Amino acid sequence: MSSSATDKLSSVRSEVARGGQIHVIKVGTSTILTNDETGGQKANLSNLARLVELIASLRKAGDHVILVSSGAVGMGCLKLGLSEKPTGLGAKQAMAAAGQSRLMRLYEDLAAVIGMQVAQLLITREDFSDKKRFLTVRHTIYELIRLGVVPIVNENDSLAADHVAKFGDNDTLAAMTAALVEANWLFLATDVDFLYTANPKDNPDAKPIYAVEDVTKLRIAGLESSTSQWGTGGMATKLIAASIAVAAGVHCGLANGSEPERIGQMIRGIKEGGTHFIAHQSPDVTLQGHHSRWILALPLTGTITIDAKGYRAVLKGYNIFSQSVMQVEGEFEEDEAVALTYGGKQVARALVRASSTAIKDAVKDRRPGKAVLGLRDFTAELAAAGVFLKDYQSWRKGGHKGASGEMNAQKIAQLEQKAVTVLSSDQNGSAPPTIKVIAWANDIVMTALSAMMDAKMTSPALPGNNIDNPSKMAQMKRARSASPPLPPTVNPSGKARRLEEA
Repeated sequence: MSSSATDKLSSVRSEVARGGQIHVIKVGTSTILTNDETGGQKANLSNLARLVELIASLRKAGDHVILVSSGAVGMGCLKLGLSEKPTGLGAKQAMAAAGQSRLMRLYEDLAAVIGMQVAQLLITREDFSDKKRFLTVRHTIYELIRLGVVPIVNENDSLAADHVAKFGDNDTLAAMTAALVEANWLFLATDVDFLYTANPKDNPDAKPIYAVEDVTKLRIAGLESSTSQWGTGGMATKLIAASIAVAAGVHCGLANGSEPERIGQMIRGIKEGGTHFIAHQSPDVTLQGHHSRWILALPLTGTITIDAKGYRAVLKGYNIFSQSVMQVEGEFEEDEAVALTYGGKQVARALVRASSTAIKDAVKDRRPGKAVLGLRDFTAELAAAGVFLKDYQSWRKGGHKGASGEMNAQKIAQLEQKAVTVLSSDQNGSAPPTIKVIAWANDIVMTALSAMMDAKMTSPALPGNNIDNPSKMAQMKRARSASPPLPPTVNPSGKARRLEEA
């Protein structure tokens, strides 16, 4: 995207915010429901009223709030008198449909008491998978903010079948929304005061963590279990959401949902308010605008592990080639989002240019020596001619270190120059095309703080690392990613060229 388009996006956001900050607050079922006197569940009206009051105070200070709310399934069970959350997919969808209207009625009634207007947006992850729909959601939210209305976002659980099967992913939805609107803060309400060094319910020695600079370095056991019988989102999903937010340049706060005032404390810089995940703006997000934010908001469909050369390409803003792929996990198609990992850590997210099957085949079929990729193997012909094959086979494997046997490498190269032919489609029509580029530079967004720091340290003079010159950096990155696919033949390596020239 051009720098003028990026400036336009930034100006729209600035116009909407009008000098204030944009906060996304996500509340879960444990914040909305509480136990009643008989051991059942009831709406936590006191908690919800304090949350609405907090939103009103933030708006009075000139800020803007987007509320992401779970609780439709739990509220539906309460509305229909169910003592336990159903397990069947259809029953969950029915409970979500019944409970969503009750949930919005609660918010509307509480907001009306203090003269505040709210609006409902039911969206799914598919709304983030398509860029046009992504921008439509963004424009709708901006227009609501401009009109002085508080958007209340929830996943469309009654229709999103895949999502209801793993209910509780509203943490990720909140992070996607925060990236979508270029929020300043994302707050995730939970039932504990902080993120701890261990699960405080099982370990009395667990200590609170006040600030996290790199969420990818966290190693905390016991985070997978849910904290509520009515929801399935535990601390693990909140850490995933935090990683998405900070990669998009959004500060993320983890606060106790039973004390909404803690959110205001974190905004004012009081560390006792909760755990602060510090935002580290990726230069890609800064310069490429909504395209990179869209990539960060896409649901991940797989993981590609890259080698050191691929990692350097990420740092310098170059395309990723199939030769750098070490491992492929998951099943995905072309133009879907995957995580790029190096050294056991996620360093970037990218849109892939080929399916997982095609990339796996390219990794499986590739040869160590790039010079002979796509060339006929003349082992049989040379054997029939009585040529000693040790040097030839070693050369094809890229491991030749000198002349030996009855024929040296120079002689073999001369013979191959006369006889070698590149396989064409008519020679082997069933052979699939070789996958070269798996991700264009413009479709790669760094996510790890360590990768962003390495990018600045690796080559400070590189235009792509000059954060102070965003226009030039954007032009360089677009130029790198705009090159067309490589031709069917592969340029020989340096070793092969020296052999051929000899």
